[in-house]
Amino acid sequence: MKEQSTSFPPHSAACEPPVAPSPSSDDIAALVSYELRTPLTSIRAALGLLMTGMLGTLPERGQRMLEIALSNTDRLMHLVEVLEREPEVANSLTVPLPVENAPDPNIQRLLPLSLWRRQAYYDSLTGLPTQALFLSWLNQSFAPLSTVNQPQTPPLIAVLLVDLDRFQVINDSLGYDMGDQLLMKIADRLAAALPATGAVARLQADKFAILLRDVAAMDLAVAAADDIQQALTAPFNLNNQEVFVTASIGIAWNQTVYDRAEHLLHDADTAMYQAKALGKARCEIFDVGVRLEATSRLRLETDLRLALERQEFKLYYQPIVSIATQQITGFEALIRWQHPENGLVSPLKFIALAEETGLINPIGQWVLREACRQLCLWQAQTLMEPPLTVSVNLSAQQFSQPDLVEQVQQSLAETGLDPRSLRLEITESAIMANPETAARMLQQIKTLGVQLYIDDFGTGYSSLAYLHRFPIDTLKIDRSFVNRVDVDLEQLEIVRTIIQLAWNLGINVIAEGVETSKQLMQLKALKCDYAQGFFFSKPLDSEAAGAFIKQSLSPQADAI
Repeated sequence: MKEQSTSFPPHSAACEPPVAPSPSSDDIAALVSYELRTPLTSIRAALGLLMTGMLGTLPERGQRMLEIALSNTDRLMHLVEVLEREPEVANSLTVPLPVENAPDPNIQRLLPLSLWRRQAYYDSLTGLPTQALFLSWLNQSFAPLSTVNQPQTPPLIAVLLVDLDRFQVINDSLGYDMGDQLLMKIADRLAAALPATGAVARLQADKFAILLRDVAAMDLAVAAADDIQQALTAPFNLNNQEVFVTASIGIAWNQTVYDRAEHLLHDADTAMYQAKALGKARCEIFDVGVRLEATSRLRLETDLRLALERQEFKLYYQPIVSIATQQITGFEALIRWQHPENGLVSPLKFIALAEETGLINPIGQWVLREACRQLCLWQAQTLMEPPLTVSVNLSAQQFSQPDLVEQVQQSLAETGLDPRSLRLEITESAIMANPETAARMLQQIKTLGVQLYIDDFGTGYSSLAYLHRFPIDTLKIDRSFVNRVDVDLEQLEIVRTIIQLAWNLGINVIAEGVETSKQLMQLKALKCDYAQGFFFSKPLDSEAAGAFIKQSLSPQADAI
């Protein structure tokens, strides 16, 4: 591996002072065991008991602090185990920082414990510096130079965050040993590709950081990123098997004013994730807009985690109407978030985040239970025949939960709703992700007496070939086809084909997004069963929806 530039703080053994006389290996192990292992064991046991006893009663922040404390205790215990297992290594180590002038003579007998510093500063797999040493470099490079008479501005530096794309596929397919071999080879190539003023470190897993000094222009940092991409282009030979690797790179430059050096590393990391989001195998330069977006997203995630506890979610209901009779038959339940500061938040802004964080599952359970509860109230007040129904959307994550059937059963039991009044809507993409598993899950739900809808039909792939295998009651034609059915012959033919397919399979059809009387007339001519959209009503809160039901029970106008 190529030596790094000597312009950085020295970190090779040759630059470090010799170790003062030290105790034997056995003495070291005994010292470690007595001074550290016993209290660490007690602390960990106490934390474990505290966490178990207070599970579910602590606020999220308190729970997280306990988890961090346990994690840090485990890390210290691991260092103890390393020292006890290999005390002879400690005797041969040099000390990264000179301590021979330390005022306390007892420090000298602890010099062999500098193994901790060695393990903290150098990665055992690649031999590269770790994040701790990289941050030390960064802070020293970041600090402004000064003289007695004239302070100077910090030198211009750039940080490149290099993250391998889809590296987990290597581990999953070839094994972790081969993955480790690949990381060692990548570390060699990164070191060889650096300019003279560059230094590389391994931060974690498949993420590397590069520090460039004397960067007079951003073009120099971009050129270094291009060199890295080029160095990774050639295949890697792992036990006579060729493996190709790409990387996403984020760049941050301290031309912008930074309060702390760590923020420069954070911004490079943010730019790297932006590169991944834009397609991977590319380089992105940090800009403030990306940071603001990331900060806003973090704040939204924090608020979202508290929204259920604070009862900030509300359900709105959009009517579903029989095209033939113009009579309301039911509602689709749609979630909204009544944010204390931002007002009513559309699901377009938080559902994707809820899915990414796993919060969609408790939120989905709440929606299902609340929709069933509300429908029971309406049914008791109206006594319509057939009874009103309610449709609830299931996300792909919810649909993949092994206890989904039990969740549905529990909601029905708690609210007393007749299962025949509940409709569950699943998207094509959720079903087609794993058709065999989906078919089994749908059949289990169907045995409860619940009806099943395919939502946004027409936007998925290959579903026509599989549709007959699923116990589906109704297709909901996506609004993208409906909103031009009265002006676009191609869209009209697509809708006609879907309706004909549904007839042949004995399946009902609901057209979503109906906004004009002309669209409704065209759907009626095609003999579509049901419709929903702004032509009938926008989504309504529970009170307004109740008023809509009462109005619908009054004498109706002649059907169109």
